[in-house]
Amino acid sequence: MKNSLAVGITGILGSGKTTVLKIFKKMGFKTISCDEIVHRLLNKKDIIKKFIKILGSEVIKNNRIDRKKTREIIFNNPKKKRKIEKILHPEVFKKIKKEILDTKKKGGIIFIEIPLLFETKSEKLFDKIMVVTASRSEIKKRLKNKYSEEEIKNIWKSQLPLTFKKKKAHYVINNSGSIKETKKRVKNILKKLLMEIQY
Repeated sequence: MKNSLAVGITGILGSGKTTVLKIFKKMGFKTISCDEIVHRLLNKKDIIKKFIKILGSEVIKNNRIDRKKTREIIFNNPKKKRKIEKILHPEVFKKIKKEILDTKKKGGIIFIEIPLLFETKSEKLFDKIMVVTASRSEIKKRLKNKYSEEEIKNIWKSQLPLTFKKKKAHYVINNSGSIKETKKRVKNILKKLLMEIQY
């Protein structure tokens, strides 16, 4: 038996990956959000300079990288999108690998929210993969105040479909209902995960 587990949490935009990650965090488990890593990276001066070089100064707003403007540009320009990914992905994975290694040494379970888990072919990093799902109508309802219809379509286009991800997952959590229902599903999966490790 293992004494540690690295669990990757993925899905599509709006399916509720962050909600599930927060539930595990509140339970006292170690968690990592790739979005948070990226957010920190976007504040670094060297990263900002690289973004300006690739995307132009229009992506800067109040001395910060404007994520909305960045999305608009890269989703209409695959070449620039790849260049940006080449800057961010190695940094993100460096952090993930470090935290997984640390958990392997100490024991326990680490939960990592990684939107592009399958797209970046990083399945081998994780002992278990959890896919968070929700109905398209429910997801659109959640995202309508944050993203335009066009943005949602572009982001979904850049991600593999949920049907594909569900087939590859060890566990699937349906997050279409209430937070109470999701918590119950999370607890059921946690029981199975805990049975796989010995502290």
